[in-house]
Amino acid sequence: MERNYTFTGDFSPEAVAGVLSIEMILALIANGVVLVITIYQRKSWKQSSTIFFTSLILAHLALTLYLPFSIAALAAREWVVGDTDEEKQGTCGFTAFVILFGIYVMLMTLSLISIDRFLFIVKPHLHKRFMSPRVALVLVIIVWSFDLLFFSTGFIDGSGVEFRYIDYLGVCYAFTTSPVMAIFRFFFASLIFIIIIITSVWTFCFTRKFINNQSMIVGESVYASKKKRLFGIFGLMMLVYGICVSPGIFFSTLLAIVDSPGVFTMTALMLFFLAVVLSPVIQAYFRPEINSVIVNIVCRNMLKKKPNPAATSIVVLSPVVQAYFRPEINSVIVNIAYHNILKKKPNSATTSSSSSAAVDLRVSSCT
Repeated sequence: MERNYTFTGDFSPEAVAGVLSIEMILALIANGVVLVITIYQRKSWKQSSTIFFTSLILAHLALTLYLPFSIAALAAREWVVGDTDEEKQGTCGFTAFVILFGIYVMLMTLSLISIDRFLFIVKPHLHKRFMSPRVALVLVIIVWSFDLLFFSTGFIDGSGVEFRYIDYLGVCYAFTTSPVMAIFRFFFASLIFIIIIITSVWTFCFTRKFINNQSMIVGESVYASKKKRLFGIFGLMMLVYGICVSPGIFFSTLLAIVDSPGVFTMTALMLFFLAVVLSPVIQAYFRPEINSVIVNIVCRNMLKKKPNPAATSIVVLSPVVQAYFRPEINSVIVNIAYHNILKKKPNSATTSSSSSAAVDLRVSSCT
């Protein structure tokens, strides 16, 4: 039976193809840079988190394989990859398998990262004992192998999953044709989300309590202020994946039951690939081994340029700002200034001025 490979939707496929093209280029650049730097930093491979984050980067790169075929089909308003019906069905099935496989590898890797973070922060003795780089590598291999074997069943007739072209969307995706497979996929995805939510919330609550206790013990410190960035890491990761991935998961699940609105589904698809772009950017900012390489490259390029007044001002003002905000430096400067004032001969005018100056200096150091 000849299938329909012509677009019949009510939105502009050319506009969607343009957005997906930009996202594909940015995703390849961002994920490629992070992957190259990770491979270059050999010392970081001794950490389990590096293996998990690298698996996430590879899942993103696998997902980008879905885009060239889909962009070409959207731009041409029909599935053009293949001459005969059998060839089109083969390429369509491959792209549908790629996105389904990549999504579940990404979600399962995120659950591994969440568990690894939970053990590292909440149960460090268990993390040091069990979560070695070798164990992390074995877990990653299990995830990729399981998803590869499980979702390859979509190429077999009667497996409960069918890869086909969706004419009102202009792309290929996987349909669940069996109630048993639909229930299994639902509970499998739910289990992944439950693991991520429980471990993330537990880690967040533990970290918040830890930071509050540390701030009460040590008071104001440059290290205490840095630890507050953990809220930024947690919030940013949850924000990106919550906004970008959740709509795609919802509409892909809805697509397995009924025909979801084409505009909403394609918007969810574009948001999903936005997460593929932003995730490596977040990694590049918060992972020290990657951030240090990028900072070194930027600093070298800046040093090669001729100095200008603005750059000179930055170099001069930077230590002044540190001296004001870092308590250990600020306290030394205040003590030196206070002792110099006391060395002066006391009189009625100088005594009152020195006492007021000391009070001002102490107040400024406390603030």
